[in-house]
Amino acid sequence: MQKDLIKKLICLVYPLLTVIYLAYLFFDAVRPGVCMSAVLLLSAAFLFPAGCFTVKTPMDKVFAAYLAFNLLSGIWCMYYGIPFSVYAGEVSTTALPMFFYYAGRSFDEAETALYYKGYLAASLGMGFIGVILYILAPQFYLDFSYDNLFISVADVPTSRVRMNSLIGSGAMAVFATYALCISSFFFKNSKKKQKIAGFVCLALSLVFAFMANQRSSMFCIILVLLFFILEGYLAGGKRSKKTLWIEIGIAAAAVAGVFVFARGVFEKFYARLASIPEGFGERSETWVAAVNDMKNMWLGDGLGSRGHRAAPFRTYIVADGGLVKLYTEMGIIGTSLIIFLLVLVFLKAVKKPSAVIPEITVIVCAILMSIGSNVLEMQICAPIVYFALGRAVRILNE
Repeated sequence: MQKDLIKKLICLVYPLLTVIYLAYLFFDAVRPGVCMSAVLLLSAAFLFPAGCFTVKTPMDKVFAAYLAFNLLSGIWCMYYGIPFSVYAGEVSTTALPMFFYYAGRSFDEAETALYYKGYLAASLGMGFIGVILYILAPQFYLDFSYDNLFISVADVPTSRVRMNSLIGSGAMAVFATYALCISSFFFKNSKKKQKIAGFVCLALSLVFAFMANQRSSMFCIILVLLFFILEGYLAGGKRSKKTLWIEIGIAAAAVAGVFVFARGVFEKFYARLASIPEGFGERSETWVAAVNDMKNMWLGDGLGSRGHRAAPFRTYIVADGGLVKLYTEMGIIGTSLIIFLLVLVFLKAVKKPSAVIPEITVIVCAILMSIGSNVLEMQICAPIVYFALGRAVRILNE
């Protein structure tokens, strides 16, 4: 009974994080980073009495080694001149979310559904709040956005370039992208109400993500939607041909409708997607500089040594490029551990992809978006990725 209660409390993490950010909008005294760290730390502590920690499979062992390596890297992080405060801050945003692997690893179907519902409620709630603030653009919100560096000028036109909601356009786009992936858990359900709810969540998540106007998010969403259509067709065989053409027709009609009736919107999104190669060019120089500046190629420079917090102590940091940041901090050993785990997961997932669609799409999106953004450093977005990873390991080893 106690274990069930603890798991239900863990399922409330995302709604609680949304409430924290909403409170921050009106009360300056609220410190969302500190509050989120406290919530994540408490959740990680709850996993022990809930009996969630398990090291049964090779995948579990590899992940445990990777988590331990991240935590132990604080030793050489400080040895190479990074203060403990920088390492501790990175633990709160990057390492604490990793413990949600064990929640995903231990939650059964019903518990997972509850956790995903909590995530979707938080994501859609953040989206609706964002839309309201985007349309009304009250002055207190413009000042809030400027103070939190969401916008460069506290005026309405600048605030409407991207929908920032309460967390900024980058985090909002990632939040909504994962929500779109998670919606497949419900629209793949045999129950009609669950299916309808899943499709509604998918549609809303797509709108919110595109309003956030982030290139990597939009690119990932297009790939995920294509995957959903292809997987549904392959799984259904001949019987799904009609459905496939209906889905293609709906997608084509939607694009054509936006092109005809909202040409400016279409051109805006097209320009953002077309600029993806340019984004790589803008960042590649700093990536190469950070890699060349590494203190230890095998161990890496330690958790937090190349993040934003390390800017006063390092000539070169990786502000945008999560995969490069991971390599410079974890080195060949740490990077090899997480790559090995992902290879094990994907090799098994190929044999039964339909069983892990929500989880695999979340993981793939996290990897793709990490090419140009530090999405695994976003405290509010990272836990769902590790939960999905743990959930995938559970299903693939059943």
